[in-house]
Amino acid sequence: MATLGLVSDTHGLFDPQLRELFAGVEEILHAGDIGPSAVIEELSALAPVSAIKGNIDERYPTKSLPAVRAVEKAGQRFLLVHDAGKPVKPTPAFRELLHARAPTIVVSGHSHKARMEQVGDRLFINPGSAGKKRFSLERTAGLLKITGNKVRVEIFSLEKPGRPLYLEGEFLIPKR
Repeated sequence: MATLGLVSDTHGLFDPQLRELFAGVEEILHAGDIGPSAVIEELSALAPVSAIKGNIDERYPTKSLPAVRAVEKAGQRFLLVHDAGKPVKPTPAFRELLHARAPTIVVSGHSHKARMEQVGDRLFINPGSAGKKRFSLERTAGLLKITGNKVRVEIFSLEKPGRPLYLEGEFLIPKR
């Protein structure tokens, strides 16, 4: 079994709750809009970090990160992109990227809204925003657990005492 931390849209804020949430994960995937690189430094003290830049990162040293990153873990191929749009109706450019990279799991951010959706044999996950509260959306971050071709995703609230489960799902994803 592999357990990964999922985070996005920190916008320069490292929430101390992430230390406990990500304790023991093998890797942390950050889907962009990091802000100052201190966030990556804090996360790197917990586990190796695979990160991409988002639209706000052009103003920070994190602008040197790639816009897209592929990660292989526990037999699954991940694709990190900041803005995946609507998984059921990808833009032509994103459709080409999906075809070229052939991920089983796409981790994105940008919308600040946590969601998970399986489209065909591909899983799309947005862990929401772990940064300062924006709009009326709850601040969230998540864990992804892989056992064979079974993927369990748990997204937790960073706003409520005890970090309650905000969203969860189990999916069967074929290995490629």
